Amino acid sequence: MFAGSSNRGLHRSSAFTVLELVMVLALFGLVAGLVVGTGATMFRQSENESVEQKTLSAIATARRESVASGEILELRYDEKSRVLDWGKGNSTLSGEDILRLLPPARVSAMLIGGRVVEASIPLVRFHPDGTCDPFRVEIVQNKTSRITAIDPWTCTALTALPAEARR
Repeated sequence: MFAGSSNRGLHRSSAFTVLELVMVLALFGLVAGLVVGTGATMFRQSENESVEQKTLSAIATARRESVASGEILELRYDEKSRVLDWGKGNSTLSGEDILRLLPPARVSAMLIGGRVVEASIPLVRFHPDGTCDPFRVEIVQNKTSRITAIDPWTCTALTALPAEARR
């Protein structure tokens, strides 16, 4: 070093200051909190997904997998285990809502407890051309029946009618 020169100007620090490290850690914590919070919310929403949403999703998935595999798939609903099964996958329904697969038109019905109850069908077939057997889906939620017709060409829901409007 030269005489009379200062040491301060020649020495360069390449490390981060404590303040910079704390700021970066705080940002990481903030981002992690947002991601974990959003993930937990999405998980809760999928848990609480309604029977109608899960049923329509299972129908769309069965159709898609039938087209992709080139095979006829059969969608069945097991009332005891509350599982919609289409052979290449399944969906478990939660909650107290009742689901029933119905024929496309009222074929036979019984009067039980002052309420008309239609006979359900055991399965629905999805074909490789993207069509399905004509059918309807009945969902009973809080003692209110809602029947949704499924379009056999697109396998999507048509307008749903409350039971009272169909009489």
